[in-house]
Amino acid sequence: MCGLFLLQKNGGEGILEDRTVKIGYADYTIKKPLEIVQVGGEYYGIVDFDNHVIKIANKNKTHDKNKTFLHEVLHCICHRFSLQELNSNEQAIDLLATGIYEMLKDNPHMFIMEDI
Repeated sequence: MCGLFLLQKNGGEGILEDRTVKIGYADYTIKKPLEIVQVGGEYYGIVDFDNHVIKIANKNKTHDKNKTFLHEVLHCICHRFSLQELNSNEQAIDLLATGIYEMLKDNPHMFIMEDI
């Protein structure tokens, strides 16, 4: 059996606490504002590569937040390995995130997941 620990607490309690995930050389802080509004609309999540921050809209259901987290992690991985073409393809990133999320969810005996 293998374990997958997606998140690490930075300390503190409460639903909006910061957590981190290490992707390559960078530790990304996970922020959970109630919503994310950018030019062009509202988002479930967004990544700031320069400041190593992943933002996940906290108003969504747990499964949506977890899938969004995986979506943003895939963007970080693509950025880390200079996969610009894949990184700019939102549909491909979303399909991969959905597939990975479903696999993790359907195989809880092999993986440990936490709510972000």
